[in-house]
Amino acid sequence: MFVRLYVTAKNKTEAEKDLKFFLEKINQILVKANVERLEPYWKFDDVYVVELNLIVKKDLSLNELTQLLETISDKWQYYGDPINEFLASKRLKAVTIY
Repeated sequence: MFVRLYVTAKNKTEAEKDLKFFLEKINQILVKANVERLEPYWKFDDVYVVELNLIVKKDLSLNELTQLLETISDKWQYYGDPINEFLASKRLKAVTIY
């Protein structure tokens, strides 16, 4: 599973802290995580892009994934048919990132 995170961070250490938070939240479904990219995002100051390749448990259903994502943010947008993209952002109206 490919995952791209955009995290608000002043430096790499702060971005790594947010990455660790994310990985702890998904630990129950995670088999292995490879960080492919962690660097400043060129479009915005104080934003880092983190790209991950994850190996997750094979028996994971969309419902289980949705419940897990709700522990990270209270509002998600879903894209694709079948759904293959999930988006939560502090920039969206009335969204809480835990």
